[in-house]
Amino acid sequence: MRKGSSFRSRVGKKARVGPALVAVRQSLTPAAIVAVIVAIGLAWFAFMNARVGVGLQLMPDTAMGAGFDPMRSRLSALEKRQLAPGFKDEAAAIGLAKAALRQSPMNPRALRILAFTDVKGGKPDLAEAKMVMADRLSRRDGATQLWLADRRGRQGRIGDALRHIDVLLRTSPEATAPLLERLAGALALPEARAAIKPMIVADTPWIERFFAIAVQRSPSMVPLGELVASLPEAPRVDRLEGSYASLVYQLAGEQQYDLMRKVYAKLPAARVGDLYDVSLRSAVDPKGYRPVIWDFGSRSDRGAAMIGPGEAEFFAMTDVRGVAASKAVFLKSDGQALRFRKKEGTAGDGAAAFWRVTCVQGRAAKSSIQSRNLLDVANGTVLSVPFPAGCGAAQIEMIVDGAMRRDPTRVVLSDIGLSR
Repeated sequence: MRKGSSFRSRVGKKARVGPALVAVRQSLTPAAIVAVIVAIGLAWFAFMNARVGVGLQLMPDTAMGAGFDPMRSRLSALEKRQLAPGFKDEAAAIGLAKAALRQSPMNPRALRILAFTDVKGGKPDLAEAKMVMADRLSRRDGATQLWLADRRGRQGRIGDALRHIDVLLRTSPEATAPLLERLAGALALPEARAAIKPMIVADTPWIERFFAIAVQRSPSMVPLGELVASLPEAPRVDRLEGSYASLVYQLAGEQQYDLMRKVYAKLPAARVGDLYDVSLRSAVDPKGYRPVIWDFGSRSDRGAAMIGPGEAEFFAMTDVRGVAASKAVFLKSDGQALRFRKKEGTAGDGAAAFWRVTCVQGRAAKSSIQSRNLLDVANGTVLSVPFPAGCGAAQIEMIVDGAMRRDPTRVVLSDIGLSR
């Protein structure tokens, strides 16, 4: 039984999400932005409610010496009850919080408790004033940051809301997973991308986790791709290389080739020239990402390998047929062709090796051209395969069919390039 696969079949599932994403994005409004921030807030408060507990805390300025704060345990217990549904003892909350402030006027937890009572009393502006003060006293107070993020989101101040999220991600790394998931989801909103853009720099401590979550869990790479394409340059961080590779590969799988080209030009480890080049340079010196650089595969039953300067061997084992190598290329004009020289390879037993060129962009998109069986061509012959007229970008694939040969089927090609 013959086995085979192609780049398009490996990523076909991703390619089908495009229309659905467009419909979702068209329905997003500023109210949806607020919903994203609210979802982030709910995730944080659930986290806080689960981890808040009683205990003692060392404070720097108390009369008991050694930083002992006797109000800490009572405030912690009260806040836990206050955040739970059905809490009604607001008078006790106010009394304890004020007592804590008399002992320690710079107590952000007490201010936050008073703010929560203001919210329940229908006084959001008073609550905001207390939360702003708590934020000034301690930027490490996660619940305050999320409350302010939620408030700014409801006010339509998306940039300010995301800046509070940024502070939270920097100061509370244990809570980043749910927050980063929702932040990645917010990328579908142009306003959110504009607000997040200044944070996408190398010294942002959560940048690697953000990219990893975005490429692993987003239904489409288009929002992340648009964010990267808008940057002067993507962050130069070694541990982002895997995320960059996934982003480029999945954009191609979604048939988002124009966006992929824009993203590729912003990636620090990529050579922009490889977008327009089919030579074997990217196989010899693979600086960049598939499918823009040559993909010689990783299977043992079919693939390709460099065997000399400018020469590559493409092969398949007995009874195996499939893609041995592939590369995407952008065409600067009509009339171009894939040029190459056949060096080695013999016909027989139904074996075959041929180029398949599929247009993926332009008015000729989805049209394909296939070369003749290169095993039937005399060694040393120079050949060419034209690209379809009106094609802006194409996926080129070397297909090898091992048929029923006893030995592996192989063809050696050299001088691969573009010609008019």
